[in-house]
Amino acid sequence: MNIAQRIIKGPKRLAPALPVALALYLIFSSFSRPGVTADGQTYLQIARNIHFGIGLGWQALWVPPLHSSLVALVGWLPGVSDLLLASAIVGALMGAFLVVAVWLLAAELFGRTVAMGASLVAALFPHFYWIFKAPEAECTYTAFLIFSLWVFHVALRKQSSVMFILSGIAFSLTYMARSEGFLVMFFVIAASLFAEWRRHMQGKYMRLIAILLLAFFITSFPYLLFLKKHYDGWVISPKSTYVLIWMKSRIYHDNDLGEIGNEELWGLTDSGKLKWQVPSGIGDVFSYLMSHPAKSARVYFDNLLKEIPGRIPNNSGMERYPQVFPVILALAAIVAIFRRWGDNGLRKKAVFLSPFLILLVLPVFTDGWWKYLVPYAPLLIILGCAGITFAAETMLKRLPQTTGRNISLAVMLMLAVYFRLMAFPIHLFQSSDMVHSAAIQPSADILARRSHAADAEKAGRWIAEKLGQGHNYMVPWSKLIYHLNGLWTAAPVADYAKLHAFALSQGAEFYVVEMNGPVSIEEITNVPPGLRFETVYRSPQSGYSVVVYRFTPIGGQ
Repeated sequence: MNIAQRIIKGPKRLAPALPVALALYLIFSSFSRPGVTADGQTYLQIARNIHFGIGLGWQALWVPPLHSSLVALVGWLPGVSDLLLASAIVGALMGAFLVVAVWLLAAELFGRTVAMGASLVAALFPHFYWIFKAPEAECTYTAFLIFSLWVFHVALRKQSSVMFILSGIAFSLTYMARSEGFLVMFFVIAASLFAEWRRHMQGKYMRLIAILLLAFFITSFPYLLFLKKHYDGWVISPKSTYVLIWMKSRIYHDNDLGEIGNEELWGLTDSGKLKWQVPSGIGDVFSYLMSHPAKSARVYFDNLLKEIPGRIPNNSGMERYPQVFPVILALAAIVAIFRRWGDNGLRKKAVFLSPFLILLVLPVFTDGWWKYLVPYAPLLIILGCAGITFAAETMLKRLPQTTGRNISLAVMLMLAVYFRLMAFPIHLFQSSDMVHSAAIQPSADILARRSHAADAEKAGRWIAEKLGQGHNYMVPWSKLIYHLNGLWTAAPVADYAKLHAFALSQGAEFYVVEMNGPVSIEEITNVPPGLRFETVYRSPQSGYSVVVYRFTPIGGQ
């Protein structure tokens, strides 16, 4: 028996255990409580809202709740009261789940040799390791996306009503991890209809798709109902208005106000809602883009070029990592695209490749940020590993077929090891001389952010211990939110009278203000009516302070 057969056959059902065990070992060998990230605090707050029994909270109008719900569920386990620790456990489980999903999808389309190679690359791929350790939803979205594609392929092959029901449920879970999952489902269904246009005229295929959509909407209905209640109408994307306002500022640079001080985002409507909570749709995006078509086209194509392998910005802590879409895998993927994929090859290609259509949508909203691309990297990994296998079989066609499989598996394993070790050894195995090397010393900006994060954690814990848990705090966007261990009311960008009225309408008890630099007690306590000084935390290491005021009624309020 050849090497590839020994590795991928052995007990057949246990073959995926090797990459899964490898992924779990790497994740848990350096397992630790992660830090709070800018977006992660939103997901963590939804989990905390669930723990405090108030439901999802307004934060679920910002992001879908599946990942947070899983974190809340794990947080109820004995010994896992810290939601950051719970999020790390969820990330580890999603890491294992992703490797299994990659195996299943690759085996369904290309066989067990590609499945073994792709799952090993996925188990060792650095960007996946990064998202599994972050308290955000990319890990859950990526795992459920690949799993839902596998279920859909099986449903197409079997033409089974039960599998189409499961496919609708899987796509719903993907959507409730990140809302763009709905768009991916639309692409996949449209591609399958295109590939089978003759067959769907018979009616059976359309009935099966109707079953899938019914299962999707039934599964998603509680969340869709939650959105309808707050938006006074049916919406799919809870973040559409925020994205539109954000892209005006950060992508098209109409005002460069960013996020925290952006009145268009955090201002208040006449009805007392935050401005990003007013729903908008595709028509609003189209109208904005057509208001300056030349600029829109220029920005779009510039962002599109940043999605090309080799040109993707590796920002947000990923500067020393390989590309999220490695060039070598992209070249191998091209080989796979032009090869025959067995029976029903056109359908397989259409469905498998259709999620990449979202790469034509993302440049409207983002400038190639790797975190928006990483959920689709498993597809490139599978396709690249298939291309390597096809190339080996073609070049070695005069030799036994098993020889080509052995060589392709060896190449895939070498790539996996390269991505994991050779490209960024300092991130995994830091020796003492590496730690002190000037080449890897963090920048002044990174050091400042770390110092601020440490101060915020100490301040939040101190306030939570002094005032008790579960209070409702009005806080501007800050990592301090998580450590207060309470409810979060967003601080609007508005004059004081509107801010105060909004706080009382949301049940906020305390107003929390972060300060940098020396400030006297007289300045702290000199506040307008409706606020009463409660306490202040001063960092012993820096000029960082956090002042807490209690909201009180003004006049007839």
